[in-house]
Amino acid sequence: MSAAAAAVGSQPSLQQQSPPPPTADSVLRLASRDPSAAAALLPDLCPDALSDILSSLSAASPANHLTLLPHLLSLSPSPSAASAIFSSLLSATSWPSATLLAVASLLRDLPPAYRTRVPALLGKIISLLPGADAQDLPALAYQLLLLASKPLHPRAVLTGLLCFFGGRSGASIRAPPSIARQVEGTVLMNFAFVVKQDPALAREVLAAVKADAAGAISGFAVAVLLAVARVRRFNEGALGVLRDAAVLSRRDYRLSRRCKWLPDCLKEEGARAARCVEKALLKSVNESIGGREQVVPSIVQVGFLLLEVSGGDRGVEDGLDKGVTSTEDIGVNMLKSLFEIHEMARTEIIEQCKFRILSAKPQQSAPILRLLGFLIRNHPIPMLEYIAHLKELLDYFAFMNDKISTGLISCILPLTKSSRDLKDYIILVVRKAMFKREDTVRIAAINAIVELIITENMHRKNEANPFEDSSSQPSSSQHPEMHLGIGGGLFQELSGVLRRCFSQQANVKEVLYEGLKQIVASDPAVANSVLDFLWPHFLNYYTEDGESPLKIDSCFKVENAKLCIVEPLDSLLSCISSILRGQQINKCERPHDANWKCFGFAPSQDNEAGGASSTDLFMKALSSVQKHLRKSLTEDQQGQSQESSSLSSSPEMVHCHNMAMLGIIEVFVDFTASKLDKASDESMEIIEKEILELVYTHSGFERKTGNSREKISRRRGNAGDTADMHTNEPKENSNASLQKLHEKRVRFMDSSLYQLAVLCVKQCNADSHDRCSQRPSQTKWNQNSSLVSLVLKACLELFKSLATKESGHAMRNMRTMLDEDVKKLIQPIMQLVWCLIFDWKQENGGIKKNMTQGKKNIENKKDHLNLALACLKELLKPSESGDHSADIIEVMISSAPPNVEDMMDAGELDTTMVEDRSTKNAHVFLIILKQLYARILSQSLLRECEAVTELIYSISRKLHPEQRYLVGNWAVDLCKMKNVQSPSIARELVKLAIRLAPAPEDIFLMYEMSDELKKSVASGDEGTRDSSDTFQIISCKTRNSLAAVFLQMVESSLAELDWGLGKLKATLTLGYDAPTTDEDHPVDERMQRLDLEEALYSRSALVVHVLSSFAHMSLKDTQADQFLKLSAKFYKLLTRMAKSQIAPKGYAQHIPGSKFQKLAEVTCRMLTAPLYAFVSSDQELQNQQTSKKGTLAKIRRESKCIPDLIFQIEDYERYLIQLSKLTKVNLLRHAKRSVARDFQIKAKEKSGEQHQEEDCAPSCAASSGNEPDEDVEGPNPPVETNGDEDIRSSAQGSPVPGFESDEDEEISARHKRTKTNHIVQDSDEEAEED
Repeated sequence: MSAAAAAVGSQPSLQQQSPPPPTADSVLRLASRDPSAAAALLPDLCPDALSDILSSLSAASPANHLTLLPHLLSLSPSPSAASAIFSSLLSATSWPSATLLAVASLLRDLPPAYRTRVPALLGKIISLLPGADAQDLPALAYQLLLLASKPLHPRAVLTGLLCFFGGRSGASIRAPPSIARQVEGTVLMNFAFVVKQDPALAREVLAAVKADAAGAISGFAVAVLLAVARVRRFNEGALGVLRDAAVLSRRDYRLSRRCKWLPDCLKEEGARAARCVEKALLKSVNESIGGREQVVPSIVQVGFLLLEVSGGDRGVEDGLDKGVTSTEDIGVNMLKSLFEIHEMARTEIIEQCKFRILSAKPQQSAPILRLLGFLIRNHPIPMLEYIAHLKELLDYFAFMNDKISTGLISCILPLTKSSRDLKDYIILVVRKAMFKREDTVRIAAINAIVELIITENMHRKNEANPFEDSSSQPSSSQHPEMHLGIGGGLFQELSGVLRRCFSQQANVKEVLYEGLKQIVASDPAVANSVLDFLWPHFLNYYTEDGESPLKIDSCFKVENAKLCIVEPLDSLLSCISSILRGQQINKCERPHDANWKCFGFAPSQDNEAGGASSTDLFMKALSSVQKHLRKSLTEDQQGQSQESSSLSSSPEMVHCHNMAMLGIIEVFVDFTASKLDKASDESMEIIEKEILELVYTHSGFERKTGNSREKISRRRGNAGDTADMHTNEPKENSNASLQKLHEKRVRFMDSSLYQLAVLCVKQCNADSHDRCSQRPSQTKWNQNSSLVSLVLKACLELFKSLATKESGHAMRNMRTMLDEDVKKLIQPIMQLVWCLIFDWKQENGGIKKNMTQGKKNIENKKDHLNLALACLKELLKPSESGDHSADIIEVMISSAPPNVEDMMDAGELDTTMVEDRSTKNAHVFLIILKQLYARILSQSLLRECEAVTELIYSISRKLHPEQRYLVGNWAVDLCKMKNVQSPSIARELVKLAIRLAPAPEDIFLMYEMSDELKKSVASGDEGTRDSSDTFQIISCKTRNSLAAVFLQMVESSLAELDWGLGKLKATLTLGYDAPTTDEDHPVDERMQRLDLEEALYSRSALVVHVLSSFAHMSLKDTQADQFLKLSAKFYKLLTRMAKSQIAPKGYAQHIPGSKFQKLAEVTCRMLTAPLYAFVSSDQELQNQQTSKKGTLAKIRRESKCIPDLIFQIEDYERYLIQLSKLTKVNLLRHAKRSVARDFQIKAKEKSGEQHQEEDCAPSCAASSGNEPDEDVEGPNPPVETNGDEDIRSSAQGSPVPGFESDEDEEISARHKRTKTNHIVQDSDEEAEED
């Protein structure tokens, strides 16, 4: 009883100890301490309590309270309460950092019914990131990455993070730079961790960065990709995105500069994007220290990828300015900086250089050699550790391309100053290479030896000065003697290897002789050693007892019925004369300066009693040769004595003999001209006379060479082995050695060429004076003409060689020397050019008086003028990407004669408004060129007109756009007033006018001229008009050529439109992927997109007008095919434009702008219907001419062009129908589909009628209900009556009113169209896209 009573008594106490039921306030208090415990109590709450908790939550609530939100929403609270909390969060102007972190962590836990709220909350979080605390940003980024891996809107998450950390629209971390860098590093670690755990998210990262790179890739995006690249499976993709970003940014920049129709703001954006990509890539290298060393291997890979893809990027036509560098420069700078910063990366860089030089193509190895050369020159001490790698690379010397092997030696040679072992190894390698069978390997070995000797001489010279402060006086005084001894010692050491070249092919000997000249130029002390080296070999082709001192016949031999060149005698003589002249200039130690005077080709009178030196022997030998040439000049038939021994030889032998004599005479002309500088007045006349006689003899051998070549061609029956009448060089030759002999070489020293140019000016002035005094001498005129031709050809070859010099110390020194001499040479050359220009003016005015001189003199004048203009072009070519163009043009203007103002009109001569001196000089020079062009245009000089046109265009591009457009207006006036009969001249003039015209005036000009061309080539009117009334340049002779020019211009415009459409698509994609709709963030991008759309659609509308003119022409064969292909390509672009206007699923559809509507209207009215008529008329013409030859081939070609064109037209209209349905704007109100087909694409049997009704039949629902007066019927639509006004109004963009068709009309039209069988079904790929 007592136990039972006790139990009953304890029951009330237990009931008192049980906890009270939870309430809203108690749950919130518990959530502040333990959110998980509070979440467990939520199911016990009543609905009103849940609503109270939801209503209490806001952006200012504690973070622990907000973590209850997913649990509350999972309990199905009232919809109004749930909506209130989301509205409260989204309407708050700012969130605390704790709230940001809490909301970011709870988004992935929201119930499925509330997942639609995620995009809005995500956009709010992204927009509030700039206001978050720096220490909370890594946690925020990590929570967002977890949300993306859910996956919940990964593209929006990644795009938002890239925009914020990439600094887009001025966003930045609110912290000092050091703290901000630590925050970015932590976020990058989060990226790397998430990517390794979730491959799908890694692919999203690559896609997001690639889309972000469409604008300008940021440094943070580069760091993310480098981190992703550490994952092996994504290495190639991540590095490919970085490579493409650099390449495409440069391509977009170049194309944006070419597109005249592109707004200036978009051009500046292209330059900014290119600079941002470069800055981001270089920033990744600088930030790879201090905790980010793990991305160094990825940076190495990126740098070499950029070097590989550089290709033609460096040195392109337009170049890269405004601080934009090429991809090759970016790659080189990245690897250079990495080599300087990270010792751990040096071995990998050298290994990659070695591997890629051995495995890559020659053009791809050039940037690698450039990088290697920079590392060796600027970091010689660290590079000494990698000599073993360089030796391994040298082991493959004999198996490399000759240019690569030569470049490799040039790169490595500076390191030989610090490593004797490396120099010995190079000598060993080249010694082995000299025994190879391939002549290219031996040539590379010779170049390597020459480079080695020159480098050694440079090192000796550089070491001569540091001994001045030495306390040991004897050591400092002995240094010059040591220099002289060792300078010759290295040549003596390698002379045995070089002597093997005397028994090898002629091209190997030529390289040897050129190298010997460079060796003597670098160290004159070895001149005697080189002459001693050459004398025994020279005796094989020289004799003192024979009638002719030179054994020219011994220089050729016949092997296996083929004529081979044994010795390039002209190159040997050029080498000898250059060395002897260098001894005179450098005042060598031998006391034979008095004897040098006898090298005026008179025997020496005061030789020493002992044995003669090689210098004396060579002077005597050359004097003997000169005497023989003088003797031959006195004979009636020049050169017969030299040729008498070979009259009975084969034509090939005679041809080689004549070619050798040409080179020999050039050598002696060069040497004789070198004496003009120090000659007295009396001796100068004798020297000038001797030069004129030698040059005239040279021209005689040129004629003989041409005759012998014709004989060889006739004997072989090879019609293709003809010569170029202007260069007197063969187009091809079956014998390789003969072909090598024909290659041009610059045989004149720069100083001699200067003296010859001065002599040319003097003789031209004298010749003009003789002609004015009516005492012309034909013989003297022939001599002067030969001299002018020879000098201009030599100058042209010299200017061309400046742009083709290879790398290397010798070549760099020679290039520097040539650049200085070219500046000196420009003035007499320009005086010669002015002489020819004014002389042509006098010749043009007095041509009737001087007809007795024959047409030969006139043709020679034309050739001289053409050569002079070619020299001007070559002078300006290297300066287009440099800073010397202004200097060159200034020299040109300063060299002009006083009467140059006679060539300029008074109105054009006024340049006082131009402040810049270089611009003023260019303007004056352009005026002179325009006047010259007008004169030669009147004479229909084809080559000269093309040369002047190129000059005008190249100089005009350097002017301000307004001044450039004035030159374009001048060209347009010529097109209107000049009746040109030459198709080539007309083509170049029209190209100049269109290229220099601004946009949209260039398309207006094309339309006006094509409209006039249409009247001349219209169907049924062919041959009725000789020339156009508006544009005199359009005539029966030039219309086909001009039609080809316009089609070519349209093709280039389509290429520009294709690029612009790609940029528009990228910006649209980037806009759709934007994580927020905040107005401040994308406003600039939206404005740029709208500007690009407006420019793109306006330009397309103008192209429609030009193509519409061709649709009314009766084109012939290939031009008709080209027109059909271009039209199909244009409609394909229009289809892409229409598809870009259709918003993706889930996005609001906007009404197309007025420019797009105008484009659709103009296309339907002016191009589509005339194209159908063009196709029909062309096929009717084919049916009438089936018997003519070539018609079947034309039918086969057009059987592909016409179906493709019809398909592209209907595909474009199909997307217009879809866009019309979505926007309720009828874009086909002016269209009329033609039912005339020469083909039929039937629907697949499995698709059924339902597919036809849904996809194809509606394609004309709008057009069938149009009013009759708006349809385009036949080839002459009403809009053509005011074509010029219409094209300019389309450029301005008048809006097209929308048209809402009733549903009943669409259904009836659909049923009508399904009754026809002319249906083009959608392709499977397009059906999947829909």
